[in-house]
Amino acid sequence: MTAPLLGVLRLVPRGRAALGVVLGALVILCGAALLAVSGALITGAAQRPETLLVLLPLITAVRLFGVARPVLRYAERLVTHDLTLRLVGRLRAGLLATLVPLAPAALTGARGGDLLARVRADVDELQGVVVRLVAPAVVAGLAGTVAVALTALVSPPLAGVLGVLLVVLGVVVPVAARRAGRSGATAAAAADASHGADVLDLVRGLADHATGDGGATALRLLDASLDDQARAERSEARLTAVTTALREGVPALGLLAALWLVGRDVAAGTTAPLLLAAAALGVLGAFEAVGGLGAAYAAADGVRAAAGRVAELGARRPAVTDPPSPRSRPDDPALRFRAVTLTYLGAGTAALGGLDLDVGAGEKVALTGPSGVGKSSVLALALRARDPDVGTVTLGGVDLRELSLAEVRAASAWVPQAPTLLGSSLAANLRLGRPDATDAELVEVLHTVGLDALLDAPGLDGWVGEGGSRLSAGERARVGLARALLAPAPVLLLDEPTAHLDGPLAARLLDHLAGLDRGVLLVTHRPDALDGRWRTVSLTA
Repeated sequence: MTAPLLGVLRLVPRGRAALGVVLGALVILCGAALLAVSGALITGAAQRPETLLVLLPLITAVRLFGVARPVLRYAERLVTHDLTLRLVGRLRAGLLATLVPLAPAALTGARGGDLLARVRADVDELQGVVVRLVAPAVVAGLAGTVAVALTALVSPPLAGVLGVLLVVLGVVVPVAARRAGRSGATAAAAADASHGADVLDLVRGLADHATGDGGATALRLLDASLDDQARAERSEARLTAVTTALREGVPALGLLAALWLVGRDVAAGTTAPLLLAAAALGVLGAFEAVGGLGAAYAAADGVRAAAGRVAELGARRPAVTDPPSPRSRPDDPALRFRAVTLTYLGAGTAALGGLDLDVGAGEKVALTGPSGVGKSSVLALALRARDPDVGTVTLGGVDLRELSLAEVRAASAWVPQAPTLLGSSLAANLRLGRPDATDAELVEVLHTVGLDALLDAPGLDGWVGEGGSRLSAGERARVGLARALLAPAPVLLLDEPTAHLDGPLAARLLDHLAGLDRGVLLVTHRPDALDGRWRTVSLTA
């Protein structure tokens, strides 16, 4: 069992898992006992006893096992479903807690669809680690051992045959099937993740695809991932067909062995006739103990692959971390960059080299320059999404690396070029900036950024669409700006907030920003739209 899978098992509530295993074993033993007692009852009735009182113990036993089996099955399902839900909750909470400190820098280059597959599909796969893997194996060992011991009371040779056949069906066949399907399960998991990422990329870039080659390239990639999925699924289906045939055939051998061995003893007069049918049907029912192991082994590689993919996220190290003993945030919100150099992982040249920049309290600074000179990187450093390779970034004279991440990010309100909106109401998206903002304050800030029309449709409580799809790019950008204006942070970090706006509206927003009593660090390609209240800093390659 691999280390990632062991990590998942540590999250399993042990008491509930043990109870589920015991109930599962009792269900199987009750089923085998019901078949055995029923066979004995039918045989006893066929012998026409002088009084039905002779059969009363068998009748009572049939009723007992017949009622006990569904009751135990219900209890077992109740316990295992509760266990599964608890496990899923812990897995998802742990995975999201892992993702939060990784964003955004440590997730650069990760495909959104792949991350979605890990949060959704991989966790869905891992939720069956107990029900589909651990519990069937433990139940098989427990119930199988008891069944063999009870069979030995009737016929020791039959008990030996039953033990061998249980091992064949529960161990040999699944292990062989697992080896044969090992590559198929891994390929299926990879194909599913690739397909999900391709679909998400296609949907996100639908407009670009439609205006380009009509989506032909994206559809070819999607068809290729579907073909990979189909090949992996066909391979798994063939393996399933073979194991199913063996799963049905091996119990038939056990039935024949019971009829021959116990029948021989009955003919010799050393065993009561009642036990012939009881042993034959009891042996047949005992194979239910290992009936789920084939599916368990078949699922093992997929579960292990999912655990490995989830663990891979946990192995990533955040680009920035909290200091061991954070200092208190200073009252002075002045930002200072001194001899700052930043190089991205895998890049041949530095994004920033020897940068010196001051943004005093309440000062308005605009960064300009051609694309690729590191303007957005300056904002990332101010937000401490990354740390400089060389030099320091300070807030009120304190190095950002000496402050907690929460304090650094509380000091700044960041608006990226394409703000992320939640698939929720307009008010809920705005209140991400300040949760206690009143409706009146939301209306005021929408007026400030020129979004009065949104008060009619969709309205404060109206849905903005998945990712803000019901809004235009300019409206989404201004919702992001409005969110930042609501935030109490003393510094605004703005990346091209007026890129999607016409001249008059852009001028209105820039005038409002220049009149704020807090510092603003603005990235823009339109320095000509700025007035004398802005200090312009031009970055060069």
